[in-house]
Amino acid sequence: MRAETEAEYERMAMSFIKARLTKNNLRATPKNIRDALICCAGEYRPAYWRKLRLALIHHQDASGFPDAVAELKKLKNPITKDGDYSKVKPKERRIKSVAEADEIKLMAYLEARGDWQTLAALYIVTVTGCRPAELAGVSINSSDATTVIAGAKKSHGGQRGADRIIQLDGRTTAEVERHLRVLRGVPFGPLQDRLRLACKTLWPRRTALPTFYSWRHQMGSELKASGMDRREVAYIMGHQATGSVDQYGDRRTARGGGRLPRAAVGASLSAVRETHNEKTPNGYKPAKPVKARSVSIKNNKNKGMDLGGFDM
Repeated sequence: MRAETEAEYERMAMSFIKARLTKNNLRATPKNIRDALICCAGEYRPAYWRKLRLALIHHQDASGFPDAVAELKKLKNPITKDGDYSKVKPKERRIKSVAEADEIKLMAYLEARGDWQTLAALYIVTVTGCRPAELAGVSINSSDATTVIAGAKKSHGGQRGADRIIQLDGRTTAEVERHLRVLRGVPFGPLQDRLRLACKTLWPRRTALPTFYSWRHQMGSELKASGMDRREVAYIMGHQATGSVDQYGDRRTARGGGRLPRAAVGASLSAVRETHNEKTPNGYKPAKPVKARSVSIKNNKNKGMDLGGFDM
């Protein structure tokens, strides 16, 4: 199990135990944990409930409680165990585009609170389009100033969510490197929670709020609207096939105005296929640089972090 997954499981388990048991003056016994997990099943989507169960199994195993592990492994989701999905919590609507005014307001809020880690994560996702889970796998190659993204969603022989090497402009590359230092060793889970809390604070009446994935979708919109070759778009987004490009972003929500990432010189785009069932094509000719959007963030010199305007 990856260190990032272990950290996320630990966070989920501790948060669950605190909210469901400790706050209700209940001990974290195998029975209490099991009963609490059963009671909350209707509050979550099946996939999240299953992940929460795995997190609790990992936590209890690491804590040396084999009885709790055995109980949790036998547990089935009471909402779906009989094949009836009518009581499943509806899937929340995802925000797939972010208004520039909302982005500026959110970044100013995070800056005012001194939440440099969440701000750094948001910046990196915004300028690279990486999956939030790939944040820990982003690095700068000092020899040629390219940005390397280690794919986190690998399947189909390791091609889906494959590693990629992209080229950002010089200033953006320097900012990414700076923000990576801020994020070093920081698990993604708490950042996700802090972003959610910030959005709820800023827009308490909204039924759907942006997540880190919203900025990945926004990058998809910018790339598609730019006229960039679909194979290069798929490569930058970490897709196995160009068909996946249709799932990310809407060219109508693109803002335009800044500079987009490109596949680095020499990057192999031949592994990107038209469909998931098609054989790998050969050869690719890079296109000319494309203009996209730009966003500005105020500097905070007192904190030693240059969050100045950046080119997208």
